[in-house]
Amino acid sequence: MWRRLRPYVRDLVGDVLYASHLTRPERAARGLLSVVTFHRVLPPEYFEAYPLREIAVTTDEFEWFVAFFARHYTILTLPEAYRRWNAYERTARPLLAITFDDGQIDNQRYACPILERAGVRGSFYVPVDAIEDDGTLWHDRLAYAADGLLKKEPSTARAMFAEIGVTNDPDDHATLLAAVERAKSLPTEARLAFVARMESALGGAARPEWDGMMSWAQLRAMADAGHEIGSHSMSHQILPLLDDEALTHEVATSRSVLEEKLDRPIETFCYPNGDYDARTLERVRAAGYRLGVTTKWGPNGDDADPYELTRVDVQGQHARTHDGEMSEPRMTWRMSRYFSGPN
Repeated sequence: MWRRLRPYVRDLVGDVLYASHLTRPERAARGLLSVVTFHRVLPPEYFEAYPLREIAVTTDEFEWFVAFFARHYTILTLPEAYRRWNAYERTARPLLAITFDDGQIDNQRYACPILERAGVRGSFYVPVDAIEDDGTLWHDRLAYAADGLLKKEPSTARAMFAEIGVTNDPDDHATLLAAVERAKSLPTEARLAFVARMESALGGAARPEWDGMMSWAQLRAMADAGHEIGSHSMSHQILPLLDDEALTHEVATSRSVLEEKLDRPIETFCYPNGDYDARTLERVRAAGYRLGVTTKWGPNGDDADPYELTRVDVQGQHARTHDGEMSEPRMTWRMSRYFSGPN
């Protein structure tokens, strides 16, 4: 019963809070630093084919979000927004940074033109090794292989999922998501070995032709256009699981390579999968980054640690009413501190 009613209740709460002006950003975000997170921005046909749609938005949805942000916020790259916010500059429209994780080609092909038409710039966090060789990040490799195997040989797929402790759900997509989540907790070598076995069972890697990573030339052009490029590590590993040498390589070497390739300072580090610990924080500070962004939910207040900045992840469903319409009241509620987050 509650599951059926929840969308209607959320619509009502969003509308009431919006009508009372409590969640309108000009009031609700005054004095705060808001940072939003995107991963994939895809045309509808690619969105439907992408197995991790929970971290993707369509191009139409993204255009709606950018217009919404532009109406209510002063949009800057994260370093510039943080500098102004940390200097206690309080703009009429509160400060906001639009960030992108993982460095996939759709960010350059589809997100950047929408941002630039709106006259704003974003912050893009890239894993160096994948940029260097146009490699697929492990979670996408696993998702593509699992999706293909569930369609081709479902019994084989489910048997392999059981090996890593995934309880099979009647819903194939739910099982796929559970497998990706469970794989995050595996030691690095075991995780990559499992991904490789899943691909082998399917008959090879399954990344579609339209997918891929941005190139160095594209990143340089984006930086020249005013976008920020930051580090998302060398190889997008779960950093707290690494030994000291590997951790330093992921954090410090990625900054050095990016600065060499892009010929500009790299100020921001984004923790892969949002995982970090005290050791990771120490390496990020020691490597010379000024800021670090997490996957912890919410806007940043005066007590925010510059190396543990929180963000609000954005999906199309977060702004849609029960009948599927994009809703400003729903989105302003989600962006405010009145929302319990993150779902």
